[in-house]
Amino acid sequence: MAVIQLNDYNSAIIGKVLANDVISDSGSFLLSKGMEITDSHVEILRKHEVEYIILEDNLPPIDIQLKHIFKNEKLSSLYYDNLVEVKYLFLQAVSDRIPTLRTFMKPFTPLLDKIIHGKSVFLELHHIKGFDDYLYRHSLNVGMLAATIGKILHCKDETIVLLAQTGLLHDIGKMKIPSEILNKEGKLTTLEYNEVKKHTIYGKEMLEKISGTNEKLHLGALLHHERLDGSGYPFGMKDKIPLVAQIISVADMYDAITSDRVYRNKYSPIEALTELVNEVYKGKLNGEIVFPFVEFIMKSYVGNKVLLSDGNYGKIIRLSIEELNRPLIELQDGTGYINLREKRNVTIENVFPQ
Repeated sequence: MAVIQLNDYNSAIIGKVLANDVISDSGSFLLSKGMEITDSHVEILRKHEVEYIILEDNLPPIDIQLKHIFKNEKLSSLYYDNLVEVKYLFLQAVSDRIPTLRTFMKPFTPLLDKIIHGKSVFLELHHIKGFDDYLYRHSLNVGMLAATIGKILHCKDETIVLLAQTGLLHDIGKMKIPSEILNKEGKLTTLEYNEVKKHTIYGKEMLEKISGTNEKLHLGALLHHERLDGSGYPFGMKDKIPLVAQIISVADMYDAITSDRVYRNKYSPIEALTELVNEVYKGKLNGEIVFPFVEFIMKSYVGNKVLLSDGNYGKIIRLSIEELNRPLIELQDGTGYINLREKRNVTIENVFPQ
């Protein structure tokens, strides 16, 4: 997948294959999916002032990964199609052709329906490797995670939809942060970090221009980096952080630390859950959100193969109510069991899909 802007058109795209049909703003059919781009096609696109086209990559890495990761091929295809759309729509959102909320949600609705009707659709996502298109993948994942948390907490359907919308759009303000800062491999300077923190403000400003959004969505995006101890940003709030923003905070943090980043390797799901629990004990995150989420994830992993920090492989057999993230492990070599509550120097390094 490659979304190309008009001002990026050059000889390098000649011979590339269109990933979707190209329709003008007036509704005229211009070019069809699967066509190889020629010089004359470029002229047609310029003439009709087409701002973006989507090109096929040669064997898109994430597409291949998804087919191996998701058991359901339709789900794999649905996720990938959503990823293409999210990238395309985010690019439009910083142009003069701002999509409506309905446009953003249209491709996401089938995934949301699965969540509302009780199907977990994100548990395998941490197996996706690499950090290409991180912002778009993260936005899609947080939308799914936030909706799932809403389902776990028995929220009303309209609240789950709001959580999905807010999660999908919570980081849209990063479209206004210079890419050289977002993708910097080393540690950010204080000046650079302060610029990144502005993405919540930028996001609220952008969302206010998107038809169909409301104040709850705006505040959820604006405040998702606030923390209950007042250590967050942009305002250092404590007591009046909306529930939607608190849920987005948990979903955002979980997906961020289970994803590869340019500056560090990803955490395993269990390590990420442990980090969330630690943030509760530090007074930063809401335990009434985190603990049900941790329980849900850990129950879903019972029976899964794991790699332990001591090099052993095993299988999660039973959870501990006191410490859900430190279960009983049956060793693969047949030598017995390890109770991670007792063996504190051993942790779960990775969880493998069944």
